[in-house]
Amino acid sequence: MGTTLNGIMNIAQQSINNNQIALNVVSNNIANMNTENYTRQEVEFAAIPGYRIFDWCASNGKVTIGQGAEIVGIRNKRSEWLDNYFREQNGPNGYYDQIGGMLNNMENLLNDELSANGLQKMFSDFFAASQALSGDPTNTAYKIAFINAAQNVSDMLNDMSNTIQSYMKQAVGVIGDPDSFETSMIKTNVDSLDSKLQQLADLNNKLAQNPDSNTIQDQKNALLDEISSMVPITTTTNSNGTVNLMIAGQTVVKGGEKVLTIQAVQGDDENNPVKIQLVDEEGKIKSDDISGSLGDCSITAVLQAGKGDSFGYKSLMNDLDKLAAAFAEEMNRIQTQVDAANGTPMYIGPDGTLVESTTPFFVTSDGSADFTAGNITINQALIDDPTLVATARLDPNAADFDDRAVGNASNMLEFNNLASKKLVGLSLSDPPGEGMSLIDYLSSLVSKIGSSIDDINSAGDAQDAIMDQAQAQRDELYGVDLNEELADLIKYQRAYEASARLFTVSNELMQTIIQMV
Repeated sequence: MGTTLNGIMNIAQQSINNNQIALNVVSNNIANMNTENYTRQEVEFAAIPGYRIFDWCASNGKVTIGQGAEIVGIRNKRSEWLDNYFREQNGPNGYYDQIGGMLNNMENLLNDELSANGLQKMFSDFFAASQALSGDPTNTAYKIAFINAAQNVSDMLNDMSNTIQSYMKQAVGVIGDPDSFETSMIKTNVDSLDSKLQQLADLNNKLAQNPDSNTIQDQKNALLDEISSMVPITTTTNSNGTVNLMIAGQTVVKGGEKVLTIQAVQGDDENNPVKIQLVDEEGKIKSDDISGSLGDCSITAVLQAGKGDSFGYKSLMNDLDKLAAAFAEEMNRIQTQVDAANGTPMYIGPDGTLVESTTPFFVTSDGSADFTAGNITINQALIDDPTLVATARLDPNAADFDDRAVGNASNMLEFNNLASKKLVGLSLSDPPGEGMSLIDYLSSLVSKIGSSIDDINSAGDAQDAIMDQAQAQRDELYGVDLNEELADLIKYQRAYEASARLFTVSNELMQTIIQMV
């Protein structure tokens, strides 16, 4: 009891032990000041309940005597609110980190294949070749150059299509090719997410068995940080320190059990190549596709790369397909279609007379009816016989029609005008309106991509600033501060020394009493 020398010695001994443990905690904090995901630990003290004794000096005859202090726990210094805020921002941060790879690819396409040295140059060379042939429509060398220039345009479109298709394959696979989907980024990332959810359930089980383990708590919190960058999450903390985790409103991890599996499955529609599903242990689908409700996160960034309508590989592919189709269809119209106002397209036949042109300039390499950047190709018949290029446009039914007017270049003028002619349906806006010329469309496409890249980079920089602030707040609270540890070191050292002195004095008094007896 505290009123006896033994009681005083017991309190002093307890205090010595308490402060020794506290010094050990300080030492451990300092040793881990550079350890990733380590949270600063604090000792929690509590007063030992006192007891009442009779004291004739007290007015009521009784007083309450304290019995010292005890350590009731060593806890991580964390804030649930701050963790939740950090993880809310971690999703958008993961989005911009993940989309960075796509931005690099888009910038490379912009600088290498859409620039003044890429597709724009191919079109410029094509119209230059068209102008040259206009000046001498009988020159076979000029016709060959004109065909080659058109082929360079189609080849460049083919190359860009192949490049973008490879990026899309890497991101979300190819529809109808399950092997490509199995190795895609979206499948790999979602599988990794599901594995992390299982790891969380396993850590919860360990926490349930050892709820005072700060090391397991740190591992759990680090894992939640990783998961929150991949997909938005909501968590609730149980009394034993374990957490329940929800995705898209569904409980996925409940304590030590992973009750739902998250999986990526390949779709059968190019507009929806992937579904992100939640499935229970029996294989029953609880949510058929949560991809539209994920918001900004790393998984959304991968999905946007493969199926984004406003910005991404698919969006760029759609824009290039429009360009290829408009170019091919208008070239074929000029090459083969009769115009009541301007006459019939004609080429110079083997006998030196004008013959009505029926040979399309472009065909599809896959035999489909619609032109795309991937299937546009020069008609082999024109490559084999360049004289089939329709340079003239006359009315064969006119009274003054002359089939030997091989110098007529009226049709070449239409090819030339293609540089500035507005083509219906060729537009980057929806609805397309009056359309755009090939050159204006290509310039606008370059500007659109460049502007989108700048906007995303700016938004990413702003998000980085928010994350840096959130991280700084956590570091200030969770991290080890040497000044703070030094202050604690001195405090516990002084308390240890005082407790030791109290024990010594009590022991000396005890020895004195024994000697007196």
